[in-house]
Amino acid sequence: MEDTNKIALKLKLDLLSTLWQEFCEKHTELYELTCDEYMHLLSSDLELLEETVDQKAKLLDLIAELENHRQEVTAEVAQLMNIETPTKLGDLLVEVKKIEELEFASRIEKLNLVLLDIIEKIQDQNKKNQVFLNKAIHSLRELKESFTGKTNYKTYSSKGMTKSNLSL
Repeated sequence: MEDTNKIALKLKLDLLSTLWQEFCEKHTELYELTCDEYMHLLSSDLELLEETVDQKAKLLDLIAELENHRQEVTAEVAQLMNIETPTKLGDLLVEVKKIEELEFASRIEKLNLVLLDIIEKIQDQNKKNQVFLNKAIHSLRELKESFTGKTNYKTYSSKGMTKSNLSL
């Protein structure tokens, strides 16, 4: 690999590393917003909830832009290395290790572990938020039915499934 190519590759790898760092930062912000969303749900603060949901949507758009940029930079790295553009991070790291860019590979592996941990926490928090919303919707449905004069009694069938018996 010629010197100018090595320098260009090093710059692209540094950019890719910076993008991974930004992924971690933006996903951390997303996790914090997801936790805020839960707190607003608990306190029934619809104004703050709406604001938080809007912030999450904007942040998700930014993360999508980062992902597009990452794909472009990854393709440029692959071109500089004369390899096919990898579809998986692991494939890229294998190739990068072959040219002894071990510091980059190590940094990306560590950042990726952090990113995966953050994403897992976001998924768990989103599940909590969804459970809360489902319970709230169920309570509202029961409240609505009580105002219409219908009472919903749930019983179990012989198969252990719930069945509803509506009475007036």
